[in-house]
Amino acid sequence: MHEYSLAHSLLEGLLEHLAAHPAEGRIVKVHVRQGELLTLSQEALREAWRILSEGTPVAGSELVIEKVPVKVRCPNCAYQGKVQYLAEEGWHYTIPVLSCPKCEGRVEVVEGKDLAITALSVEDQEPTPTENPPS
Repeated sequence: MHEYSLAHSLLEGLLEHLAAHPAEGRIVKVHVRQGELLTLSQEALREAWRILSEGTPVAGSELVIEKVPVKVRCPNCAYQGKVQYLAEEGWHYTIPVLSCPKCEGRVEVVEGKDLAITALSVEDQEPTPTENPPS
């Protein structure tokens, strides 16, 4: 299960970060960027996160996944930007074409193949009531 190992890696990295930089409150959302070239089931990733994060400081947090489109750089003509997509009628998704849209040369992928935590949404902790000292 590919998503389980990805969720495990994300969680390990986040817990290591939180050990050095604790959050000031309860983490309610973990924002993740998913490159378009990384094929995975977002539902399976969220479920793996839910299971793996139990008993940790991020238990109960929601994964908020942002899809990142593919961006390329062409060493031949210096083009840098979005790619063209192959889509046929009836297809359920489009396929990025990994060649330069200007000169059709070979390209380097600049963005769109990674999975990374980018931010945390933290719920403020409720202040604890202070006891009134006896008069």
